[in-house]
Amino acid sequence: LKFAFAPFPFTPPFRESELHTMPTLLESFSCCYGRVDRCDGAEDSREGFLLLPADKALLGRLSAAASGLPRTPLLEDLGMVETVRLAEGLLPGGQMTREQREWCTVHNVRRYFQGRGGNPAAAAAILAQALSWRHEYRAVLSGEREPVWQTDLRVLARGDDGAPIIYGCFRHNVPATAANTQHIFDHMAVVLETASRSHRRGSTNADNIMDCHGFRMADNLNPAPMFQLMKMANQPYRDGLRTAIIVDAPSSFYMLWRAAQPFLSEKTKSKIRFVSREQAVALIRSTSGAKAAAIVKRVMAENRSAEGCTSHRLPSEVRDDEESPSSASEPQRSLTRTLSRKLSRALSGMQAVYQHSTVTSRFCCCRRRRPDAMEDQPYKFDKFHVN
Repeated sequence: LKFAFAPFPFTPPFRESELHTMPTLLESFSCCYGRVDRCDGAEDSREGFLLLPADKALLGRLSAAASGLPRTPLLEDLGMVETVRLAEGLLPGGQMTREQREWCTVHNVRRYFQGRGGNPAAAAAILAQALSWRHEYRAVLSGEREPVWQTDLRVLARGDDGAPIIYGCFRHNVPATAANTQHIFDHMAVVLETASRSHRRGSTNADNIMDCHGFRMADNLNPAPMFQLMKMANQPYRDGLRTAIIVDAPSSFYMLWRAAQPFLSEKTKSKIRFVSREQAVALIRSTSGAKAAAIVKRVMAENRSAEGCTSHRLPSEVRDDEESPSSASEPQRSLTRTLSRKLSRALSGMQAVYQHSTVTSRFCCCRRRRPDAMEDQPYKFDKFHVN
């Protein structure tokens, strides 16, 4: 598979024989991923594919090589596979739950991998934090338990470009106390999770409107909700923010803003816009279209009326049947399955003969394991197995 490294002037940190085992190595991921299997007479009790120490070392060298090269799809996928493996080792017990593993899609893992410059170890550290957070909030994220709703924060609309619009008004804010702080956290988590599942047309992030009408400093002295929201935006919903639109902020709000600024990255700060109500509507119209802008304009007007906006659905005003998800399912496809699919396309119709080395035999699953008597025979394949 020298095409993976050409035309880069690069000497890979692994042997030529190991490079030729990559097709079989990657093929095994698609069939063994997500099932319990028996390999070399030993049963693996963990969910997911089985990697022996020598094989892990090989995969580590492959991903290390990928981090030092210009980005290509194959090298990036190798690094993401290694990121998931390392992240699993950082979790309690060194294992992922089924829900955590299913969440490790190409789209989700890529955000962490690219966010750490293609360094699998650094990406694994923040991915593990996100997976731990999701496990902590699994009951409300899965719908097993409904949050005790606290404010009007919700997914208000979806733009013509498929990006969700999250809206909340301080008129409906409640002071955070020892009794309701966790309820506020649950509320925010479910709204952000709902927004992440509401993307259409290839969109990957959302607009967040913070309407400061009715803001009272006395109701926002507890910084816990603000820090928890920043934590969610930084890890489990990393790069999920397109623009944060802060509407009609009073002078007292800037005290809260100054307290939060040191904890925000420059990238996040560049996404925050302080605007008037009219400017907010114009901004939404330019990015999300006239229909979404009309909804935002109506709700902000109602919140400035005597009664306020009282007819809202939580956690989302967007109907599930308004538009079906895109047929392009790669963002939700298993990482290892996508990896095998890409290689399968790249090598379709290719006939080759590979020596069945020790590394190759370890990565072959038991369903395709050749008898010991055939160990010295060449291993032929027509195409990769794709689930």
